[in-house]
Amino acid sequence: MRTLERNALVLSVVLLIVGLGIGAGLGYTMAPTKTETITQTVTVEKIPLKDSEIKIGYIASSTSGLETSKPYIEEIVVPDHNALLQKLGYNAKIRVFIDNANEQSAIHLEKVQAFKAQGINIFLGGGWSSMASAALPYVNQNNMLMWSSSSTSPLLRIKDDNLFRMCPDDTVQAPAIAEMLWSFGIKAIVLIQRGDAWADGIYNILEKEYPAKGGVIIERIRYATDVTEYSSYLQTAETKAKDAVAQYGADHVGIELIAFETDSVTILTQAKDYPTIYNLKWFGSDGTTLLRRLVNEAPEQAAHVGLYSTLASPAESPKYKEIWDRYQALVKLPLSYYSACEYDIFTVLTNSITMAQSTDVKTILPLQIPTAYNLWGVSGWCRLNESGDRAAGNYDIWGYGVENGQTVFTKPGLYDGTSGKVTWYTSILGFTPPGP
Repeated sequence: MRTLERNALVLSVVLLIVGLGIGAGLGYTMAPTKTETITQTVTVEKIPLKDSEIKIGYIASSTSGLETSKPYIEEIVVPDHNALLQKLGYNAKIRVFIDNANEQSAIHLEKVQAFKAQGINIFLGGGWSSMASAALPYVNQNNMLMWSSSSTSPLLRIKDDNLFRMCPDDTVQAPAIAEMLWSFGIKAIVLIQRGDAWADGIYNILEKEYPAKGGVIIERIRYATDVTEYSSYLQTAETKAKDAVAQYGADHVGIELIAFETDSVTILTQAKDYPTIYNLKWFGSDGTTLLRRLVNEAPEQAAHVGLYSTLASPAESPKYKEIWDRYQALVKLPLSYYSACEYDIFTVLTNSITMAQSTDVKTILPLQIPTAYNLWGVSGWCRLNESGDRAAGNYDIWGYGVENGQTVFTKPGLYDGTSGKVTWYTSILGFTPPGP
């Protein structure tokens, strides 16, 4: 037993020595002849958007609009989107430069040019179609991006330009106005309108849609945009309305007003002196809905004539309700469709800029339509058509009424874009329209 153990031990030692010899031979054979140092450089690129400031311009159409839009943008819209950027890990911030066009297209263009000089190439503006139209050639030529929440003129329905509109154009609104008038029982109208591209665009469609239903446009009264005295226009309306009432009856004659806030306040204030037209029902468009100045400065007149007007309808959702509540608490007004659209424009811009990791307009311009398509925003599905304008939908009918002795905004009807019909809420109207 011990002999075997001894022989095994000797064998083990011999194998170990042989192994060392083999290892040594391989070591010498495979070893490099000199020492080499290998250095590899790895470059880690910074995310382009990280820690950056995203500059976006904002041009209010009027001082009245600025009073509500400025706190809304600064205290709700921008903080919400900056919080989103933080959650995405960019540590970037949106900075908005806010200005006012003071109801003038020329001033709006000057503000756009000033943005360009400051290196601001993306902005919300063109709230009035006349402003968008005046600025668009400069925007296209200077690689800028203009988003509008409220321009509706069909004349701006242009493919492959640098204007996008988060609202439907008036090829949708004008038929809604025609049906609103006809379903109410209005067989003849005297039409009073601003002399600009926006109002002309509505009229050009309405003059076909309303007569197609059987309605008659007794007179078209087109006033200059810079006038402040409307007595001559109202006298013409009074004369024409008297004849229409004699022919159709007062319940079947209406006034259609296509105007903006400042115009509407003065026109309704002065209309009280013209008894025929003052005692008819008045109708309008998106330009005459939810006007705070009208409620404050001509409350009696607004409630007396009703001024039932169409405004694109948001798809109500928890998101819409949340922003509605915050907006109303902030500015003491209902959230309009166009204000909801402003929030959604910021979302489209934030999403497309982060997707492209760039604020260069040439880079993000092709992303606007697909980004909007994939967004269910505050105003609903933000799908745009091939011209970059909001796809068609429903229209709310807003008006003015009295509640607890105060003039308030009312919503007495809805135009269904699918059926093309209006539903009137008689409990809100306080009466039943005579009907066609």
